[in-house]
Amino acid sequence: MAEVFAGFVVGFAFSIIVAPVGAIMLVRSSRETGLAQRFAPEGTTIVALTMVVHFGAFLVLTAVGMVMGLALHGIEARRPAGGLGSPNFAYTVLVVALAAATAIPMLLAPWRRFAVASTVLAAVLFGWAVPWLAKAG
Repeated sequence: MAEVFAGFVVGFAFSIIVAPVGAIMLVRSSRETGLAQRFAPEGTTIVALTMVVHFGAFLVLTAVGMVMGLALHGIEARRPAGGLGSPNFAYTVLVVALAAATAIPMLLAPWRRFAVASTVLAAVLFGWAVPWLAKAG
């Protein structure tokens, strides 16, 4: 199950990239709009809230990576043909479609640049890095 481990590694790497940027955005938006106070109980420090963001990103994104690895394993057994620079064309199209579907609602948010950048990064990492890493493993 090299695919699952590849998904775990890519999800962990993605969380290392995205979590600090998300925490910085949370701190900046909290100063202006009080966004953090709406989500956390009264008296919670912003440092504690950013730690929750980091821990949550680690858990969620590694789990997503493992699920995407399972999807790659299932698709690889049925449609192993490559394309679009990926060892598995069907899997890469699935990942790009999922990334686009999750990005569309976020385009209306005030942090749309971060949403678009993280969506493109997720599509590249999960769509291309996971299959190549699994193939190398």
